[in-house]
Amino acid sequence: MKRLFAFVVLVFAVAASSFAQDIIVRKNGDEIVARVLEVTPEVVKYRHYHEPHGVVYSARKTEVLMVRYENGRNEVFNADPYSYLYTTDRVPAAGVVPGMKYKQIKNLYNHKDYTSTMADRYNPTWAGIASFFVPGLGQIVCDEVGRGIAWLCAYVGCGIVAGVGAGLSEYGSESGAVTCGVAAAGVLAVNVCSIIDGIRVAKKKNMYEQDLRKVFTCDVDLYPSVNYVQTMHGVQPTAGLTLAMKF
Repeated sequence: MKRLFAFVVLVFAVAASSFAQDIIVRKNGDEIVARVLEVTPEVVKYRHYHEPHGVVYSARKTEVLMVRYENGRNEVFNADPYSYLYTTDRVPAAGVVPGMKYKQIKNLYNHKDYTSTMADRYNPTWAGIASFFVPGLGQIVCDEVGRGIAWLCAYVGCGIVAGVGAGLSEYGSESGAVTCGVAAAGVLAVNVCSIIDGIRVAKKKNMYEQDLRKVFTCDVDLYPSVNYVQTMHGVQPTAGLTLAMKF
């Protein structure tokens, strides 16, 4: 009898210990048995359950579906199943408002912090390739026409100067040869710089639009409704549509 009682106590103890833990469920289906220490706007900090004094790990909230706490409470992150298409865990830049020009946003962002999403409108790779073949074309496809034309004019101008210098050098002009060499180097420099700038323009404009989607959101609902209107014949129901906007 005592052995049976000890066995029952042991079973309950094991069952209780199995619930006295937090479970971190990732979006890929993996589960981590852990002790959650802190939940910040960006990450979930935790220790492995069997290493209570071990290393503190961090899991990005964008990769975590939910946390099941030991008390039975569930905390779900990114309830929108399609949020991974258009959001990042980067903190939005300060001072972002709709309608800003590139010259206003270029100093707000560091292209090295860029993380691509499925909703990005501009492709940095294609912008670089376009500017490789035609300097300034990458900026133009990113809707920065004036900037692209400026790069193209610089490229053409250096090419013209190089051609003039080459023509003068054929008549034995040393200055013509020097001019041709400098202008040719300018052609190459403009081409390379145009490629780099095209990639950065695409990244920074995407980052700006990502921040707009985070900071300025609007949910619009349109649903049928029935209103009651007082008429001379009494109260009459009137069908209509109700537009609800949530900012």
